Amino acid sequence: MAVPVINVYRGDTVESTHYGDCVVVDSEGKILYQLGDTQTFTYLRSSAKPFQTIPIIESGAAHHFKFTSKEIAIISGSHNGEPQQVEIVSEILDKIGLSPDHLQCGTHLPHYYPANKIEPEPGEKFEPIQHNCSGKHAGMLALCVFKELSLDDYLSPEHPIQNLITEAIASICDYPKKDIKIGIDGCSAPVHGMPIYNMALGFARFVTPPSVRREKAKIYSSIYQAFIEHPDLVAGDHRYDTELMRTCKERLIAKGGAEGLHCVGLPERKWGMTTKVIDGAKRAQYIFSLETLRQLGVVTSEELEKLKEHHGDTLFNWTDKKIGYIKPEFELEKK
Repeated sequence: MAVPVINVYRGDTVESTHYGDCVVVDSEGKILYQLGDTQTFTYLRSSAKPFQTIPIIESGAAHHFKFTSKEIAIISGSHNGEPQQVEIVSEILDKIGLSPDHLQCGTHLPHYYPANKIEPEPGEKFEPIQHNCSGKHAGMLALCVFKELSLDDYLSPEHPIQNLITEAIASICDYPKKDIKIGIDGCSAPVHGMPIYNMALGFARFVTPPSVRREKAKIYSSIYQAFIEHPDLVAGDHRYDTELMRTCKERLIAKGGAEGLHCVGLPERKWGMTTKVIDGAKRAQYIFSLETLRQLGVVTSEELEKLKEHHGDTLFNWTDKKIGYIKPEFELEKK
């Protein structure tokens, strides 16, 4: 059962509480730390993106199209829609002979705006290529072009490339393909449901080459090294994943997903970590993840100070009067 992890105070009184579950495992599947239920079943959402890139490397498509480390990073990330990020997605589409018109991810306000606390110009319109998932979609289209498969239905769960992606996720997370629940994400791509334990195991194996066959290890390494080399393309300025990877001396890869999910891979420790806020609240999502990393000793006090905007929040009312705060209040259980 989920446990209280984040309290929301009005004055000195707890007004609301967010519950969550957490699990930290090694690449052999041993649970090292936990909080709440390690078998909580939910969707990987965008935390699946580095795994969804696996067939693009494994098939030979990435080599064929000469994708760079930057392009692999943005295919595997949830970018801000910043001009330089959009340009990289455009370059991917150019390489595969397609245009932004082929993207079926839809549109939304680019993350760049809320991350930087700015408003778009009145009447400003946005394009699918600015969508945070456009890199992932460009990667899926690349796989279609390479394998000479249909483009119009590339997001169908029955499409061959989606089958390859599901198989890759089942393999790395050590979870039976037949038991993975398939849903539809905000960008219309299939999403994959499984216990948070298997998500953490997937991230542990992803960053631990000796845990898998040599061929798989090379594929996984090329993706997680792209994360480490280009954290600015995984998310963007003022976004938690990018700031975490930039700030920590200890190497790590971080990938958030919607509805309060966050996953981390720790190569030096050969660990994977998943945190899940049960009610899906974004305001608690990164506080939960960062406090967990602090308790694990991954994030130092000095680094925590640099990341403090993600570790809690002061609450103000409409007249800018301070009325409360959000604070993590839990203790990891070592197994």
